[in-house]
Amino acid sequence: MIDTLLKTTILLILVTAATQLLRRRSAALRHLLWSFAIMGLVMIPVLTRIAPQWRVLPSAASLAPAPSLGGEPVKSAKPLPADEPQADPALSGAATQGSAVSVWSVPSVWSVMAGLWLAGALILLARLVVGLVTVQGIAGRAREVTDENWRNVTDRSIRALDVRALVDVRSSTEVSMPFACGLTRPIIVLPANADGWNAQQKEAVMLHELAHITRGDLAMNMLSHVVRAVYWVNPMVWVAAYRLRVEGERACDDAVLRGGARPSDYADHLLSIVRAVGGSAVPNVALAMARRSDFEGRLLAILEPGTSRARLTRVRAAGLAALFLATVTPLAAMTVNDRVASKSNDVLRTVTQETSSEKQAPTNKEPLPHPSATVAALGEALSDASPAVRLAAVNSLGELQDPAAIAALARALKEDTDARVREAAAWALGEIDDSRAVPHLLEALKTEKVSKVREKIVQALGEIKDPAAVAGIINVLKDPTAEVRRAAVDALAEMEDANSMQSLMGMIRDDDLEVRRKIAESLGHFENVAALDAIVAMTHDADAEVRANAVESLGHIEDRRTVDPLVASLKDSDAHVRSHAADALGSIDGLSTAPRALIDALGDANRDVRQNAAEALGNIGDEAAVPALKRLVSDTDVDTRRKAVEALKDIGGAEAIQALMGLLKDPDPEIRKTAAEALGKRHGRDDGSPMAMEAPRTPSAPRMPSAPLTMPSAPKLAGVTRPQ
Repeated sequence: MIDTLLKTTILLILVTAATQLLRRRSAALRHLLWSFAIMGLVMIPVLTRIAPQWRVLPSAASLAPAPSLGGEPVKSAKPLPADEPQADPALSGAATQGSAVSVWSVPSVWSVMAGLWLAGALILLARLVVGLVTVQGIAGRAREVTDENWRNVTDRSIRALDVRALVDVRSSTEVSMPFACGLTRPIIVLPANADGWNAQQKEAVMLHELAHITRGDLAMNMLSHVVRAVYWVNPMVWVAAYRLRVEGERACDDAVLRGGARPSDYADHLLSIVRAVGGSAVPNVALAMARRSDFEGRLLAILEPGTSRARLTRVRAAGLAALFLATVTPLAAMTVNDRVASKSNDVLRTVTQETSSEKQAPTNKEPLPHPSATVAALGEALSDASPAVRLAAVNSLGELQDPAAIAALARALKEDTDARVREAAAWALGEIDDSRAVPHLLEALKTEKVSKVREKIVQALGEIKDPAAVAGIINVLKDPTAEVRRAAVDALAEMEDANSMQSLMGMIRDDDLEVRRKIAESLGHFENVAALDAIVAMTHDADAEVRANAVESLGHIEDRRTVDPLVASLKDSDAHVRSHAADALGSIDGLSTAPRALIDALGDANRDVRQNAAEALGNIGDEAAVPALKRLVSDTDVDTRRKAVEALKDIGGAEAIQALMGLLKDPDPEIRKTAAEALGKRHGRDDGSPMAMEAPRTPSAPRMPSAPLTMPSAPKLAGVTRPQ
């Protein structure tokens, strides 16, 4: 539950930040983002179950026992009794009063918390049901509107908003404010005094309520109430539900204004409705037209000039939906657990410069802890006659992540007759993440016949990252099954052990495309010149992604010997490869002369290549690139032009100054700003010249006297005088 709360809170923080950045954009856009947030709260628990997981910081419990500080042990919270090597009092028949407290006190806290959460959720859900019944009762007792004027207004509004659903319009004496309700059959309920409204008021009200229906606000409003009941302990969920309703109302207000209503007249209509009500008695489950809680902000939004009221197009909505899925899926796959506890302790030891007596050897040879009653019972279940029972027991041991289960899981890995159980046992040992499982995994790897199990064993060894496993993983790089070889490459890349680099280099022509892609990417992680020839060979692979990964790996090496192969890759047929090549050339230390091919890349048909080439040339600082960069500032793509201006600023020199001065009238304010900043750049000078920029000097050139640089002929700048 805590894991889910953390992920949903991160999602809501991201959406809050996004809506703040978009506060000048249309309310429909912000409402869509809050709708995605509400849907994300539903999706995250589901995706957490089915998406491949990746690890972040450990839970607080995983930091115990903490390393000592200054020779004194750091006190930490007592671990849960399930992790203690002690017998179950119920089985031993002898438990002291103190041990009973240690066994039952912590679970009781969680039980109380779970009970409180359940009680709060049930109360909110019950209130939701009462509200639904109340609203449906009001709508059911309301009479159908037969007035000809209202029918004409309704028909015009339906045509204006292209409403496809069948909508009932009714009048009720029980309410004094219009509202919309109903999921399967939408209903608009008007107050009894609505017949006395003028034509403008009627049309504004009808457009507003129909906008709720055509936008799907009724369903999202209902979902927000359910989600708020489930996540009621998180205050940000309450904020999200509130913002969803507010932005929905403002989006409907925008629909009315797009229909031709004057902002001042529409604001007056809303104000008269609120004054007549004095406080709405309509439950929140219905979308009442105006509530006092957010009315002031709506009026300001209606009357504020320059606010975007654009309709959200389907293309933009689809793009935002794709971006949302790309964000929420890895967020749901994030896991916070004990498997990285040792790394957190390493960080703490480094910060405190502690030389504790904790075991530092890469392989943990300490005896396994005594299993708790739970682990012991699950271990016995591994002998059950039913493979389904054994599989469930193995999965539970993996979830517990208790090193005391290593021996039982190792037996299942080597002896169980069901391949599914052996595969699960390998997974569970990887979840425990303890180097004491490495010998068992390596032994099983030698004899296992099922490729799926071998793949899972290699993945488990990669999770543990014990150097003692490197040799065993290298042995399976020639496995006949491609999936096993892929797992081996991934595991060795995670370990970044220098001994494995030579073996990976020998696989650059593997028959499996995915293996070659992983090799091309992994060799760059070593940042070793010894891998240069192998990586260069992969830049000629038939697959474009292999070539792109190889070029990116060359950029990690950052050696002058990579220049020629990177220049050759600038002419690759794939734009992704060319883009990586341009980027890598800009990261080579000591490169002061730009290759001609890199300057020519400024004219590439692909915008990413042009941008990376411009940035690389700015890093190199060669004035020979200035003429081409001057042409690039006229590029049709604004981001490319900005990259060109940044590069001119970084290169400097008289010709660059002349180009930058001409950009002070560019239509893009960001380019004008960058050009203005560049013209005032002094590179360490202190002569008071606001426009002096020194041309780059070679390291051997003597430093010139501090004097203003003679400016090229250029138009005068208003308000800027030359130094005397």
